[in-house]
Amino acid sequence: MSAPDLATPIRLSVAAPAYNEAAGIEAVIANWHDFLAGQVLASFEIVVCDDGSTDGTGDILDRLTLPYPQLRVLHFAKNRGAAAALNAAIAATQGDWVLLTDSDGQFAIENLPAMLEALRRSGGKAAIGLRHKKDAAFARFGSWASGLVCNLVHGSRMQDFNSAFKLVWGPTLRGLGLEAKGMNYSTEVTSRLLERGIVPVEVAIEHRPRVAGTSHMKLLRGALHRFLFVCYIALRQLLLRLGILSRPSP
Repeated sequence: MSAPDLATPIRLSVAAPAYNEAAGIEAVIANWHDFLAGQVLASFEIVVCDDGSTDGTGDILDRLTLPYPQLRVLHFAKNRGAAAALNAAIAATQGDWVLLTDSDGQFAIENLPAMLEALRRSGGKAAIGLRHKKDAAFARFGSWASGLVCNLVHGSRMQDFNSAFKLVWGPTLRGLGLEAKGMNYSTEVTSRLLERGIVPVEVAIEHRPRVAGTSHMKLLRGALHRFLFVCYIALRQLLLRLGILSRPSP
């Protein structure tokens, strides 16, 4: 199945997880909605999965569906991890193209036109946002190291392998079969696309500080989980090369 023509207005879905983002989620949703409403799109929807928040994030999201009817909210009764929440949001999307992002406002929705233009030029099925990272040095090193290993095992040259800001053709994205549960979903999406021979086009984007609140990532535990997950990706690629696993179709 070939990707739809980007020369005509598209049906766009935004998919994001949210966990304890009550301090800033209303401003983020309002910004997304107002920006998308001003774009030339056939239609758009915003699908957010509340990952068992305990600070009222889910209630705020439910309230925002009244002024913003394009917003659809899913709820987990308990916290299951960012990847599980994003998976649920992705599965609920209906758009031809799906924009993956975080709900903390760090990825500016205003980056979307540049992503679309890059896809129009390349004719590809995926674009990934190339960040100018403003994270702590430890987090930057972890992202660089894991990206280096992932590029080696894939034979790729992605500059920002782990960026969570991606625009992917919907049928492909919904068929990736993601397995991550925590914060490694962005790495896995890139890896699964490359497995299918889809090399995302990289686009320089604006990466902002959080709108409000603090990050929920635990650095040491996150580093361990990232290391183990990268080992899993490397083993998976070896099994694919040896023919022990079936290589997925594009």
